[in-house]
Amino acid sequence: MESGRFRPYRAGRVLIEPGAKPYFFEVILRPEALWEVGVLAKLASAFSESGAPLLGVKMSAARSGERLRILFAADLKGREGEAAKLADRLKRVPSVEQVEYAPPLFDGVAVDAWSHPLLLDDERAAILPYAFLAGMLKRGWEEYGTGFAAMLYHVALAGAVEECRECFEKFGRGECVKLFAERFRLLGYGVLEIEKLTERELVARVYDSVECGAFRGAGEPRGALTRGIVAGIAAAVWSAPPESIVAEEVKCLAKGDPYCEFRVRRR
Repeated sequence: MESGRFRPYRAGRVLIEPGAKPYFFEVILRPEALWEVGVLAKLASAFSESGAPLLGVKMSAARSGERLRILFAADLKGREGEAAKLADRLKRVPSVEQVEYAPPLFDGVAVDAWSHPLLLDDERAAILPYAFLAGMLKRGWEEYGTGFAAMLYHVALAGAVEECRECFEKFGRGECVKLFAERFRLLGYGVLEIEKLTERELVARVYDSVECGAFRGAGEPRGALTRGIVAGIAAAVWSAPPESIVAEEVKCLAKGDPYCEFRVRRR
């Protein structure tokens, strides 16, 4: 993995700014606004003209024909009573259909009050915070050991096969493997690079694995979930039954290696 190639991205719509009075504004625009030039600049100018510093901007990905949703977070400290006036100003921007706003959840903290369910493309998704994920994995290993690892492997394999099969209905297998690797990164699992893929062998590396990073210093592989995902990719591409797949983790962050490496083959 190239050093400096990636940068952190804060996906959550929770804004924490101590000492501020952050408000969220939801702006819904008509579908044609997706192709209009300058709409975002006009919306942003409404905040600058109101003297409200923008603390964040998020836009929900839209398809042609869908209404656009843009979320703005702004600090209204000392001008809390201006929220309604700011919303009216936003409503006067051409292409805007609807504007709502939400006050701070409590001092210094604001949240997106409107979005549910979370979608990845058109598919519902769920995000597990690191503390939750690490705590769950550590507890499972402590209580059930290799039995827990076996369960993680098999359920992850089945899930990856299902996701790949859905992708195969839209794109070619090679294209889906590329897309799967990028989604793996975008979902926060780590940076997945397919080093080799033939009719009987797959070699993959995962850099900065969120799973194995929770077990640094363990001295042995801990990437059971990721091993199952990589095995599932291979099983789907090969149209092979799970029992014919052999997957090994030969390098792991938990062992002190700089990355995790998985080797998958057919029996």
